[in-house]
Parts: sequence; structure tokens; C-alpha cells
Amino acid sequence: MRIAACLALVMAGSALAEGDGGSAKIVSVFGPGEQTIYEVSYLGITAGRAEITVGWEMEHAGRTVWPLVCVGETNERTSAIYKIKDRFVSYWDPLAREATGADFFVNESKHHAKERFKFDLDANTATVVREAPGWPTTERNYQLEEGTVDLAAAGFIFRNRKLVPGETHVLPVFTGKRLYKMHATVVGKETLKTGLGELEVYRVTFNGEFDGKLAAEGLMTIFYTTDEKQLPVRAEAKLALGSVKIDAVKYEPGRRYTGVD
Repeated sequence: MRIAACLALVMAGSALAEGDGGSAKIVSVFGPGEQTIYEVSYLGITAGRAEITVGWEMEHAGRTVWPLVCVGETNERTSAIYKIKDRFVSYWDPLAREATGADFFVNESKHHAKERFKFDLDANTATVVREAPGWPTTERNYQLEEGTVDLAAAGFIFRNRKLVPGETHVLPVFTGKRLYKMHATVVGKETLKTGLGELEVYRVTFNGEFDGKLAAEGLMTIFYTTDEKQLPVRAEAKLALGSVKIDAVKYEPGRRYTGVD
């Protein structure tokens, strides 16, 4: 479920297009209120679900942002073995196209913790505060590259770009513990049977740099619809402990966003 949450974060985002005549006007095909629900399978067995919601406008770090909320949780069967309900919230400025920070709430069996990311976009640094019952609170600073985003914001940035088969997009991504270069390659188009029906999609491969049990063997794959939404409808990854697949089963559109209303 932890890698499922990571995959879901990469899948998150808001597709943007230029205005008429190539102007700089921002137009989002969806906005606050959008929600996508995914079924998570591990080793071919349904293990839980992931849910991505674009929240309503709020203030964070002195800016007006959208909270991008990703929840990953086990189902009743797998919860009997090991219960997980993790929640990651990225605070996204849709006009500046930057993340101002993030909160990660960890609820895994008896393990509970909170991680708070605060980005200084001028100094290109991140401060991460970690809290857990029975342990001292820690604070650590990390040096970032210009344009660095968290995993959820990476989805925003990537889906802002037109997907063209054969092209590769590179982004510096901060995971909360390390900085790495995410390479996303648009392999091509194909037809895919999904929980939302048969759809034409782009096959896109990503590198993921996670440690231990979350380490992926090879590239992760995400399938995006070829329509204006560029909606991620499936993600697949092979891990050290087996394969994980995430399939979209329900989609609710949000408010269309122009950047001026």
C-alpha cells in the first residue's frame, strides 16, 4: 500500500492547456472537487484502494492553494493482517505551478507518525519535521534543485505538458528523504480495458528511487487517457516483494479552472 500511495501520487495532477492564440492564460480541464478512486491489487489479489481528491481553495504559506489529497488504505481482508491508512496532502499553487509544502500522515498497524514538508522556493531548500508517539521530534533541512517538487506536485507538472510519443520529461523530485531526477518517457499509444471502460491511452514509463521493500525492479508504468483530461487510469510496478497494480474504478470531475475566477 505504501508503493501504491507513491504511484497514486505520481498519477495525481491537473491537466492544463494554453489559451487561444498560445497566450499564457491557464485553463485546467478540472479543478477543486475532482476525485478518482483506484482499486489496488498486490500479487493479483485485491488488497485495498487509493483515492485522489483535489480539494477546495485554502491558504497555505501565505498563498491560495489547492490541497491535493491522496489516501491509500487496505481493505477488510488485508487489514486483518496489516492495517494501513496513509494520507499525503500536497499544497499546490495552480497559478505559480509550485508546491508550497506537504503533510504525510502515516497510519500503519501500530505505527503512527506525521511528516511535514516546508519548501523555501527562493532558497531551494526543504525543511522536514517528523513526529511520532514515543519518539523525539526531529527536524532536518535538505538542499533542493530549482524546480523541485514533491511526488504529488510532480503529477501536476507532468500533466501540464502535452504528451507526445517518444518524448522524455525530466523533473527533480523530493521524496521527503532524498532528491532524485524523475524521467518520464511517453512510450506510445494503445487501447486499454479499464474499470472506466475501453480507452485509448498513452503508455508512460517512470523511474522510481525508493529503498528497501519499496524498491521497484525496473520502470514503473502509468497509462493516461489521450483525451484532454489525460487522466491516469492504471499504474503498474514490480517490487522486490511482488507486483502492484492500480486501476481507476470511479471518476468524478471537478470545477473547470481558468486561473481568473
